[in-house]
Amino acid sequence: MKPVIGVIGGVGPYAGLDFVRNIFDNTRAVTDQEHLNTVLISCPSLIPDRTDFLLNKHDEKDNPAYGMFACAKMLYDAGARFVTVACNTAHAAPIFGPYSAMVAEKLPGLTIVNMLETCASYVREALGFTRIGLLATRGTHVSGVYREYFKAAEGITLLEPDNEEQEAVHDLIYNKEYGIKAHSSPVSPRAKETLSKAILTLAGRGAEAVVLGCTELPLAVEKKADFPLPLLNPALIAARRLITLADPGKLAG
Repeated sequence: MKPVIGVIGGVGPYAGLDFVRNIFDNTRAVTDQEHLNTVLISCPSLIPDRTDFLLNKHDEKDNPAYGMFACAKMLYDAGARFVTVACNTAHAAPIFGPYSAMVAEKLPGLTIVNMLETCASYVREALGFTRIGLLATRGTHVSGVYREYFKAAEGITLLEPDNEEQEAVHDLIYNKEYGIKAHSSPVSPRAKETLSKAILTLAGRGAEAVVLGCTELPLAVEKKADFPLPLLNPALIAARRLITLADPGKLAG
């Protein structure tokens, strides 16, 4: 069988679905059979909330890494050899480190595409920007995981919102009344408005582009052309990386 791409979804569910859509949208194909073999596993019951784990210091047995590995094992058994986790916060070292170690030890030949590393490399090598804004969950900001990856991309300054703005963005993701996790399709007008304000605030601070550093955030963007600067979707960048690994000739321009 041809190479299989695997996506660990359910974190959140609609974000995983959107990740797979990015794979389809960026694949050269005019028939069903020309698309790449892709498996999405969405098992949210296996993977505890990543931000909750990072902020509230749960026992190691509650680490989302174990559920992520269980999903990776199911994808591996289904033939996947190139896998990513459709969650930015899951890439924080306390989670992604143990997950990567388990994969390396127990799933030989499985290539993990690190969404944040891929995004930082893309910004450094393809865009040439030096001031990048970041919008994400509180867990992602507090963990500093994006700061670590962009530190490796020399010459780039990462602009993050202040605490109040971070809380507003976190709330537009998690709020049970209007947040994206509770209302993914369609996303509520309040969530869209809050995201737009956060993007424009970073633009006003001199950001040349803004990373939508939570896989739910792109769901709230209807038209990128409505904003005065590029919006970078790490899931889209990682999807293109997965296609390149599986079959480089299939990558759409």
